[in-house]
Amino acid sequence: AMTLAQLIAQFRREADDAVAPYFFSDSAVTDWLNEAVDEACVRSLLIKDWSTSAVCNIAITAGTSTYSTHASIINITRAEFFATGDAETDGDVLGQVTEHYLDAREAGWRTRTERPVFYIHHDTKIRFGCLPETDGTLKLEVNRLPLAPMALTTDTPEFAAKHHRHLVAWALHRAFSIPDTEVIDPARSSRSEAEFTRMFGLRMDATIRREHETDVPHHNRAVWL
Repeated sequence: AMTLAQLIAQFRREADDAVAPYFFSDSAVTDWLNEAVDEACVRSLLIKDWSTSAVCNIAITAGTSTYSTHASIINITRAEFFATGDAETDGDVLGQVTEHYLDAREAGWRTRTERPVFYIHHDTKIRFGCLPETDGTLKLEVNRLPLAPMALTTDTPEFAAKHHRHLVAWALHRAFSIPDTEVIDPARSSRSEAEFTRMFGLRMDATIRREHETDVPHHNRAVWL
């Protein structure tokens, strides 16, 4: 694994900025490297979590359908509802859908009281497709961002070490896009961004990501002319 100090050193070598006074401060490079970590997680979904209680467990209150989700969550890959008193094997796996899906197929879902079957995930909230009839716990499996940015020189990215050195490409992209006549280099910025994209993929449009997450079947609709 590479530490923050090692990542900054690699950046300075590749940016030809290894001798003080530096063009780019350590604090600026640290910010860009933390951006790179987040960007890599969003693009490649590198961190999977099902065990961090603060992220993955939500206490459910009977009659309340909407809850805030942890700020680190990118998407939800599984949601299981356990009513209070359920054994660990008695949870119900919920289907992720949209309001449109429920409006078309589950009339009155907003006010109906029952054991949850569906949920809707918006960026910062999760909503049941009913009013839950009992208290309980919602247990999630998610892809997420790091729980904290790198700050100490000994900190390392939370995902696998094989990805670490490629984070510098994003920092180089950001550094050489600064509108300063001494450092701006659009061609180098573009090359570095392309290298980062080659390693971690394109950033998926938020709407497309939501469509991929949901369990709603997609059908072609016939149009009669």
